[in-house]
Amino acid sequence: MTEPRRAGDRAALGPERLLAFSDGVVAIGLTLLVLPLADLVPEAAEPERSGLTIITDNLAPVGSFVLSFAVIARFWAAHHRVFDDAPRVGPGLVWINTLWLFTIVVLPFPTEMVGAFPEDDFTLRFYVGTLFASSALLTVMTHLVARSRPREERAAAVRRSGSGVTALLLLLILAVTLVVPDLGYWPLLVLFATSPLERVLGPVIMRRLGHTPD
Repeated sequence: MTEPRRAGDRAALGPERLLAFSDGVVAIGLTLLVLPLADLVPEAAEPERSGLTIITDNLAPVGSFVLSFAVIARFWAAHHRVFDDAPRVGPGLVWINTLWLFTIVVLPFPTEMVGAFPEDDFTLRFYVGTLFASSALLTVMTHLVARSRPREERAAAVRRSGSGVTALLLLLILAVTLVVPDLGYWPLLVLFATSPLERVLGPVIMRRLGHTPD
């Protein structure tokens, strides 16, 4: 006999359902990233050109694809760490997660714009702004889920995600694009230093947000 659902269950769902749906959307976002690169092949198919020229002549779109793929993959891994052993997910968290997925599926759009307008200031800020919005929403989810855990587990849960440091770096990079746009996309290379910065800045961010490090 099936156990009747309690009233509180109607307003919440298990994290495994949210993760399964999110995984599907992220997979679609990653697939959309590569489609513009695939379209370059028939356009460049000329007898006097080699396959290597497709890459060398399109470094901007190839570079933006690699960076976007790496960032989305990192966000996806952090998203899974956020919901590891999480309790049931309420409607508010579901809507924030939906907004986060929106930024993931939007990211292929500014990624393709980078290839078409590599020197355009608006494209630079649109691209970095989308990355920041995605990271900021992931940080919000991290702390909402952490606050639903026992107090002694909160700091470890926040530290595992590492999303706060990434969001802070992207906010700084966004500020740089507003003040010194001539630097282009070079400041984004700082993202590859997030792991050591997490070890240094992570405890500070957790104290600021009310979590005591282990």
